[in-house]
Amino acid sequence: MFMDRTTQTQAWINLALVPGLGPKFFQRLASSTWTPSDLYQLESQQLKELGVNEKTIQYLLKHPPSAPAKAVEQALTWAQQSNHHLITPEDESFPEQLGEIASVPPLLFIKGRLEALKMPQIAMVGSRYPTTQGQQQAYEFAQGLSEQGWVVTSGLAKGVDALAHQGVVDNQGTTIAVLGTGIDKIYPKAHARLADAICEQGALVSEFQLGAAAMKGHFPRRNRIVSGLSLGVLVVEATLKSGSLITARQALEQNREVMALPGAIHNPQKAGCHFLIRQGAKLIESVDQITEELHGMIQVKPTQTAEKQNPKLNNAQSNLQGDQLKVFSVLDYDGIDMESLINKTRLDVSTLTMVLMEMELAGLLNQEQGMYMRSQ
Repeated sequence: MFMDRTTQTQAWINLALVPGLGPKFFQRLASSTWTPSDLYQLESQQLKELGVNEKTIQYLLKHPPSAPAKAVEQALTWAQQSNHHLITPEDESFPEQLGEIASVPPLLFIKGRLEALKMPQIAMVGSRYPTTQGQQQAYEFAQGLSEQGWVVTSGLAKGVDALAHQGVVDNQGTTIAVLGTGIDKIYPKAHARLADAICEQGALVSEFQLGAAAMKGHFPRRNRIVSGLSLGVLVVEATLKSGSLITARQALEQNREVMALPGAIHNPQKAGCHFLIRQGAKLIESVDQITEELHGMIQVKPTQTAEKQNPKLNNAQSNLQGDQLKVFSVLDYDGIDMESLINKTRLDVSTLTMVLMEMELAGLLNQEQGMYMRSQ
């Protein structure tokens, strides 16, 4: 029976919200000759051949598109609000990049600017507990990417994700947050205000039904969308057991470029980055290198010089003298402890402590777990 586009879309939405039907089922459906609307006309045996169990078959019979379940009605009502969208792989607005992955989400809830999903994106991922250096890198790289015209995509988690989103928001750029919950359940709750700000220039995205809580199995599914929307994935900081490495693996499977920021060899938060680099990920030291890796995919705006990006810091460095200059000359980016600083500068403890405090307040150094390092 022929069905118009509206009815086909309704069938997609209806099927996407059936409990027990996940991405693997929709992979099998995509490789078959059936459409979502066809499924409601099939015999039980045909549905079983597609991997549908008896319980789900009964659910399908009870809730055809003409008699949708409560979850479907709630989704359709939600989509009637301003800047709320439901899209399926059949829609023209569905992002082409995401449509190329093996496990295409059958339905996306989007809050914000729908057109942002089709703009060139870079995913930024990393530790939920980044070091001071990692925090700075996440924020500044996100700002730099935004200045060059990229949309920055991440997962709204605490740590690197949130810092990346915030860097773009503060730059009045476009960022996309992919959720591992229902789009009406911001997680963590502390990021509710950030989520609202993201919607102003970008979008929130979720494949999970309204009200879906944060569950462990949701986040790998979320991560495949983060990488699937993007042309490349930048790992800022990650331990060897980090979920960011899962995202990187998914990116490779999706034929995306994987990039990583190196760091101190004894920093466990950089161990995952170093592992990826040894496996062939691109070692990244600047925003320009990211754009060069993905050249031709976006028209890049002229970048600012380092002095324009942080004139206060550069001026402060050029004005160093006396004990501050002596301390700064022995600092590096890996970190040095107090005893080594005393031995190298020949300053007494009280003088050195005061100098370090002054330099930290001036933004010239960072202190972390008793180690002092240059901030730039």
